[in-house]
Order: sequence, then C-alpha cells, then structure tokens
Amino acid sequence: MRRSAGHAFIFVACLASCALLGAAPTPPTAPRATMRPTPIPTPKLTPPPATAEASSPDGIIGPLERNRKTNPSWLANYVSSQDPVLAARAVLALGRLRNASAIPMVIAVLADSSRPSAVRQMAAFSLGLLGTRQSIAPLISATRDADPAVAALACDALGRFAGDAAVGPLTIALAARDPIVRRRAAIGMGEAGLPATTPALSNAARSNASHALSATFNRESDPEVRWRLAWAIARGYYGTSASVMRRMLGDREELVRRFGVYGIGKLKDRANVTAVRLLVRDPSWRVRVEVRNALKALRDPTVVNVTPPSVPASDNFTPQPVAKGAPIGDHPQIAFLTSKGTFVVELFPDQAPYQVDNYVSLVDRGFYNHTKYFRVIADFVIQGGDPTNTGNGDAGYTIPAELNPLEQLTGVIALGLNYDSKTNTPLLDSGGSQYYLTQSPQLHLDAAFSTFGRVVKGLAVVDAIREHDPNAQDNLADVALSVYRCEPVTLQTDDVERRLRTDEIGYNPQ
Repeated sequence: MRRSAGHAFIFVACLASCALLGAAPTPPTAPRATMRPTPIPTPKLTPPPATAEASSPDGIIGPLERNRKTNPSWLANYVSSQDPVLAARAVLALGRLRNASAIPMVIAVLADSSRPSAVRQMAAFSLGLLGTRQSIAPLISATRDADPAVAALACDALGRFAGDAAVGPLTIALAARDPIVRRRAAIGMGEAGLPATTPALSNAARSNASHALSATFNRESDPEVRWRLAWAIARGYYGTSASVMRRMLGDREELVRRFGVYGIGKLKDRANVTAVRLLVRDPSWRVRVEVRNALKALRDPTVVNVTPPSVPASDNFTPQPVAKGAPIGDHPQIAFLTSKGTFVVELFPDQAPYQVDNYVSLVDRGFYNHTKYFRVIADFVIQGGDPTNTGNGDAGYTIPAELNPLEQLTGVIALGLNYDSKTNTPLLDSGGSQYYLTQSPQLHLDAAFSTFGRVVKGLAVVDAIREHDPNAQDNLADVALSVYRCEPVTLQTDDVERRLRTDEIGYNPQ
C-alpha cells in the first residue's frame, strides 16, 4: 500500500466528495449480477505481500479491519482521534467489520455535531453496513442533518435495511433543498424496493414509496437526481409505475430513457409495445440495447440495431508506462490495450486501498496480459481477469471486501465475487483477480461489490467489447492484450477528481 505524501488530504477530500454528490441480455430479470457464473470454493487467504507504511491511515487501521475477528473496541482510540483522516478510516472499519457491538460507538460519532463532516459521513455509511434495528432511529434523525453530506449518506444507508421505516423519512428527503440529499434519497428509496432487500416493503409502504418517487420525478429538474429517480422506479417499483415510465421514454436524457425502457420491459405488458418501438432508432446505444431486451420480453420480433458506436481513432494509442516498482500514489492509472482499442482506468486507493494494491500487484506481474473478456452482457458489464478464460479461474487467493460510498456509475471497476450456492447471495470477501467494468450505472451492485476505480479514457472501447455467450468457448471473445500501469492521460484537478467519483451526466471519459 505504497502512498505518496498527499494521500491523507486526498482521503478526506474523496470521502467528502463521495457523499456530496456516487442488466441482463434477455430478459431483464436475469439472476442478480452473478459476477462469476459458477461459484468455486474460496481459497485460503494469501494476499500479496503488504507494503503499507505503518504511519498511513490504512497502514494503522487496515490490518485490524481485514481481520474480520477484530474486536471493535480495539478501534476505539482511533475513532476518538483528533486526526479526521484516521478517525474517518476507523469509523469506516467498524462498519466493514459487520460486528453489531460497534453500533453504539458509531451512533455516538454520528450524533456528535462537533466531529468533522468526513468522520460523521463514515458513521452514517457504516450504520448502513451494520444494518440492525438499533441503527434505524439514528439514521432517520441524520436524514435531516444540517450537513447535506451526512444527510445524503444517511438516506442511502437507511434504504438498505430499514424496510417500511425508511419510506417516510426518505419521502421527506426527496424534497430536500440540496440535490446531493435528493440523489441519495432516490437511491435509498430504490434500494428499499429492490426484490432482494430484507425486510421487504409492505404493500402500503411500497405504494407510498412509488407515489413519492413518481411525484418527485415529475417535478425534479436536476439531471443527476432525475436519472437516479428513474433507476429507483424501474428497479423496484415498475409494477405500479407504468405511466411515469412511459413518460420517461420521451425524456431528453438517455439514462432516463434507458431506465424507462428497462422498467417497461419488466412489466411484460404488450400494451406498451408501440411506445417501446418508437425508440428503435434512438441515438443512444444503451437505450437501443434495452429496447431490444424489452421487445423480446414483450414477444415483439422487431429488429433493433445494437451495434455499439465506433471506437474513435484517439482510442487506438499506447499510453506511456511507469516503472513496475514505482509507488502507487494517489491517482494510479492502468492502461488496457485490447483487441478493440485502448481504455484507461484510474484507481482509488483513498477508497479501497487493499483492492488497489492487489490489482496493481497483479498488473505488475503481467497477470492480466492476454486474458479474455469471457463474460460480456451489453449495457451491463464486461468481465475478465481469469487466467483460464473460463470464468472459473482466479489468482489462487481471495481478499477482503472494501465497501465504500462510491456508486457503481458507468465505467467503474470492481472485483467479481463468488456466490453462495444455496442462497445465491454474494460472498463479500471472495474477490481475487476477476474484475468487471460497468457499461451503465448498476446501483443495485453497491451493497456487495467494492468499487475501486473508474474509466477515464476510452469508454467507447469498453462498449465495443464483443457481446459473448459465456457458455460458448468459441475463442471469439475480445482480449486484454496488455495491461500495465501508465502515466496519467487525464487532468487530475480537484474538480475532475470530484466528477470522476460522483457524476454521471456530462462526465465524458474520452
């Protein structure tokens, strides 16, 4: 976990920025994001050699957090630290440990308005990870916090586990003055309504939530809030939202249209065929993919052109490599020279240091060179990182998850996970070498998958990776020919870094 001198400042800035703002081929109701088609036994934990400086926040907290048997009381002194970087990292660790005995300590931090914003933000997020009834009342109170960043993460956290109790406070938060709060309130309401969320909403609460989302969508003008509202409606409330989803089909923003089509496809009501057909020639590739999926679900034979946009000449370049032994730094970038062109991903050691160290270690070993993208589902994810190119191979070890407040926006990278064969739920600490990149926002993955980077150049290449049947070993899948650390290919100003971690509308990684 090699860090440059500026790491401490970036850690706090990115914690704050995360809170201050962030599909199956046929039919859309495919299994939940099974990042590895066939679960395999989790190997013994043997991660790459640790290189963290003991004085860094993660060098101090990381070893305690990654030992899932750590007693939360061992972190108490760090939680009380006057250093906001160290305190925020310790509070986040309490959530990641998933030990309910940490809840009183985290609640106390959240309730203490004298604590720095970044520390209280992590308290709100961690209560969402801990997810017990004891956390509900403090989070409800925090959704009305004077600090919008804290209120925003409290909204997100509440929606993950509070069931009916979340609907009223989130309805109020949807009308908050600050769009940062409205964004996360929309996500929280969407999470509460997801089919897999426990406890499930009662019929009355679901009806109230659906009405609140639709009413908010009709009056909302902020584009970043609008598409999150569309996501929430299409993912969790499509059954009672047909009229508002049809209105989405004419929206100027492609993501709103995309989620409108997605939700209508899940209804499987042939009365909507004509409305969906009108988007057969939509200028957005992502929308056309969802139109194809929806028409198939509606048993309509209309042919839809789902050819991705052409890769621009500028994405056929070779970024300058950095030395393999060079420090990782605050903003490491990884070049992927593929059979379709080049894309570059910036990694976030401030949010997921162990994920980044693991990934960079594998990159520097040449582990990913000549590996296939063995699983590609258009407008969902491309997945690679298996040395056997079958979907069942890995690096021979697993590493702990590092869940964080980053949203799974377009172009994010995260490690694939094994799934429990009985419950079909992801095993959090089962990531290794397999990774995926999203082709559109996939916010339903936030609860289980650790985001640790995002595409900063060449997203057209990610979209162009060939759609491939994971069960057909025909050697036609696209290939990562060379993967290596490179010199930055994008500006790294504060504003660019904020947008990279939080924005979808207008963010252009080209």
